[in-house]
Amino acid sequence: MTTSPLKALEADLATTTAKLMPDLGLNSTSLRRAAAHIGLTPAESDLICPNGPRDIAAVLWRSHDAAWLAVVEATDMTGMKVREKISFLLTTRLDQAAVEESVTHRLFGYLMLPQHLGLLKSLVWDSADTIWRKAGDQALDENHYSKRLIVSGILTTALTTRLAQGKAAQDDQIARNIDAVMAYEKFKAKSGFKPEQTLLDIAAKLGALRFGKAKTEPAQS
Repeated sequence: MTTSPLKALEADLATTTAKLMPDLGLNSTSLRRAAAHIGLTPAESDLICPNGPRDIAAVLWRSHDAAWLAVVEATDMTGMKVREKISFLLTTRLDQAAVEESVTHRLFGYLMLPQHLGLLKSLVWDSADTIWRKAGDQALDENHYSKRLIVSGILTTALTTRLAQGKAAQDDQIARNIDAVMAYEKFKAKSGFKPEQTLLDIAAKLGALRFGKAKTEPAQS
């Protein structure tokens, strides 16, 4: 598929910004410096990313999705049971996020800020939807939404665990929660989790967690 010049510049700007994020975080400063580094004027940067760092956050998250899907497409899952597929898809998505862990640390810290939780919800929901589709789910009733909501919550909390405690703790958490994916009604009854509870509620409770230096940075749009 041919990439438009604007999309190519967007990807270049996001990649360059990511290189600055471990030291500067994701904010207007890192975006402005990245734009200057690749020879873009402020006006050109605004044209490419009219929403500033929010656009970079979305591009970086989706680039992780794209790299993850390349791994998935190269893997034969035909012999896996559904729960094995879900576990594999969750784990490989999180492994992809951890390839550049310091960048993901900053990215996730940015998305956990209250003003960005709507964007986080949308991005994680899309990833959860992909997980279920790749696992072969074809539900079109209320189960469609409940399944994705549960996987969204597991993906979010597992990424939090990965960044705070490492891969072993993440894998243990996924192993403990995977039954919730396959029997979500039982999970909701035991935990009080409701279908109408959104990922924003989950993320808001996680927002108190600290993400390195990112906690000291002023919120910027």
